[in-house]
Amino acid sequence: MKVFRPKLDDVESLSYGNAAKKNRGTGSRHVCHRLNAQERKLYDIAKRVGFLTVRGTGYRKERKGSPACNTYRQRCDALEDICIVIEKRTEIDTVSIDFSTLRVENDTEFVASVVENILKTKYPDLAFDNSSISSVPIDWEAVRTKPIWGVNERLIKVDCSRDEAKALALDVWNESNKF
Repeated sequence: MKVFRPKLDDVESLSYGNAAKKNRGTGSRHVCHRLNAQERKLYDIAKRVGFLTVRGTGYRKERKGSPACNTYRQRCDALEDICIVIEKRTEIDTVSIDFSTLRVENDTEFVASVVENILKTKYPDLAFDNSSISSVPIDWEAVRTKPIWGVNERLIKVDCSRDEAKALALDVWNESNKF
């Protein structure tokens, strides 16, 4: 079944602060997408390596949001990829794996693949939180019809060291290429 997805050209256009060309509803005045020079560097690196790395949550007070995370999530949606973000903190980093960008009616198979093949096999000592997946059902109507910022995130969050975070993100990215 066809679902609402942005065009990659529109995501790139929004990241520069320009209007989307094709899909009405791709951008929103209430969701910041325009990247500054520093965020642009992080975003360009993320496009090459398959995951975004931000300091803290990437929140920018003057923009009242996280343009890098919003834009990267929208890019993942356009490409039908899972969205992997590393939030760098002082002592422990957080890896967020968002399955909502797959836009499927049932993501159990994909979540199980990451949990069983990566987290439990390669990182058995790391604790992870998947409560946003296990406790909240997929709102299929929103998934089918709304832009990604109108769809609830379906996250697995893992707290770990910086080196583990990068290795985990790469492993999850490689596993997701099998989806």
